[in-house]
Amino acid sequence: MFNSYIKSKLEYCSLVWSPWHQNEINKLERIQKNFTSKIYGLDQLDYHQRLKKLNLYSLERRRERYLIINAWQQIEGLTENVLGLKARRLGRSRRIVSAKIPIGINGKRIKERDRTLIHNSTARKSERLFNVLPQSIRNITKTTTETFKRHLDKWLSSIPDTPKIDGYGANVAAETNSIFHQTRYCLIR
Repeated sequence: MFNSYIKSKLEYCSLVWSPWHQNEINKLERIQKNFTSKIYGLDQLDYHQRLKKLNLYSLERRRERYLIINAWQQIEGLTENVLGLKARRLGRSRRIVSAKIPIGINGKRIKERDRTLIHNSTARKSERLFNVLPQSIRNITKTTTETFKRHLDKWLSSIPDTPKIDGYGANVAAETNSIFHQTRYCLIR
């Protein structure tokens, strides 16, 4: 029921509206957290344990996974490149590159608020998430989306998916549950 009636609504067009304020991410995550707590036999488990037991991604992880898949499809030419993503080989590794966020346009300084909006746009988030992938996944080319997803999911299974909501923050070492922060934390350890 959750997948059909609730999750489908939460994820509809998430490429366009994906939140970046942590409080908005947490509000969405609480919906899945509350729903899974009502499943018989799982009510004694914490949210992180329920996600593992049910073999689910957090909603944030699902949105980020979709951004990565969509970015890969665009640079592979499998879907229209509406974000204008450009991939370049840097050494042996393929990365998505974009211009720096400008400080000013036509002699006028861009407000910090606008620079933040650009930084958190779908294109920039997709770029950051794609570029944090291991080289072996970034370099996958000329294959099906299903093959790419299989490699991505195998790698994602090694990255902690531990949303920091409702008192769970003390158990999470990374700054946020974003793939970007979780992978950086895993590399530091």
